[in-house]
Amino acid sequence: MKRPLSIFARTFLLLLGALLVALALGITLLLTRPPVRPAGVPLAEVVALLSSELPSANSRLTVSTNAQAPACPEGHQVDPFMRTRLAGWLGVPATQILYCGGWRRLGPDAVLPPSSARPSRDPAGRHGPGPGPGPDRPPPMLQDTPPPDPDFRAGAPLFGDFMVAMQRPDGQWRSVVHRMPGPLPSVARHVLVLFLLGAVVMLPLAWWFSRALSAPIRRFALAADRLGRHPDAAPLDESGPAELARAADSFNVMQARINRLLNERTRTIGAIAHDLRTPLARLSFRLHALPKDAREKASADIEEMNRMIGAALEFLRGQSQHGPRSRLDFASLVESVVDDLADTGHDAALLGSSGPALLVGDPQALRRAVGNLIDNALKYGGQARLQLRREDGNVVLDVDDEGPGIDPAREEELLLPFARGDESRNRDTGGIGLGLSVAHGVALSHGGSLQLRNRSEGGLRATLSLPCG
Repeated sequence: MKRPLSIFARTFLLLLGALLVALALGITLLLTRPPVRPAGVPLAEVVALLSSELPSANSRLTVSTNAQAPACPEGHQVDPFMRTRLAGWLGVPATQILYCGGWRRLGPDAVLPPSSARPSRDPAGRHGPGPGPGPDRPPPMLQDTPPPDPDFRAGAPLFGDFMVAMQRPDGQWRSVVHRMPGPLPSVARHVLVLFLLGAVVMLPLAWWFSRALSAPIRRFALAADRLGRHPDAAPLDESGPAELARAADSFNVMQARINRLLNERTRTIGAIAHDLRTPLARLSFRLHALPKDAREKASADIEEMNRMIGAALEFLRGQSQHGPRSRLDFASLVESVVDDLADTGHDAALLGSSGPALLVGDPQALRRAVGNLIDNALKYGGQARLQLRREDGNVVLDVDDEGPGIDPAREEELLLPFARGDESRNRDTGGIGLGLSVAHGVALSHGGSLQLRNRSEGGLRATLSLPCG
């Protein structure tokens, strides 16, 4: 099954999506707004550049001087109307002026088309039709635009792309070229700047907010995992938002109740087991009145019951009493347990080890778990062969025997207290079914696991897995 996204990932993606939606709205408004009319070039500024050697202070105006008359740029056409007006401003004949443009504006509302698109005036000031289209004059533009007032003002702006040139007395041509900025690059720059600013401002905030929101939940999950490994762990810190603080308080109350129930169960069972010894002791005194055969059988049963009660009390003490935990080398601990058993004549050996295996745990509890696994192998298989390795951040100990194995359907059941595999184990080997349960409880309290598997070559393999420290 696909694992769902974490709260951190969901929150971060939500904030990132909100940023993208906000940017999309901004871009939509930017693209759909009415175009901003660019500022025009004052007519007086163009006249000043033509009649002097001043450099241009306007980035859209390019001034140059050439020996030959310049040609109209592509897409432009000669405008005799503007040529005549500029000649009047400059005080030179119209033949020494060249004006090429596509369209221009005078003032905020007037649009001046080329002269072929409007009536013209003769020198006396009378209106008449302008020259029609010909090989030297392109077709008219903006046919429906009314003629403007020809009385130019010095501050009247000129719009659009145009080129103006004037021939000086020395024969040189002084030209001024005006190019309007394209709207598309400006929009692209606005979009890019808007996106970069939003990313720079929002992404760090989204990252910080997502981590701040998920941190208490992450601590909550770690505390729940720690409770499963070590019931007596410290309570969860009740910090963070109000909802998580209430959840942490409820979690601490639950942990206290679980520990109280476990302790009460242990004390109750311990008291029952302890009280059973008194009537058993009385029975043992009364057995002297029985015949010898019956007395021996009854004594054997009472002795077995005493052993079971003693094992149960030891098991309960091990479950309720937890020693201090420290950083230790599990490989050295296993070697020590194996050496102690080998010195007493048991057939136990550590076949392989991957070097030091550091973890944090209770040394006494771990020694008891390893010892129980080896005892189980010795009782039912006659020998114990151990292998220690590392796997996926865990220390793994395999304990193999040469016994008859177990029923695969009861692999989980045999880890429970007082559970015995009747088909492969019998009472002659001793024990009451607590050895594997103790080892399993120690593994769980350290955040590990214990598994029982039949070996393909025969016998049983007990695998103890513990997380590295």
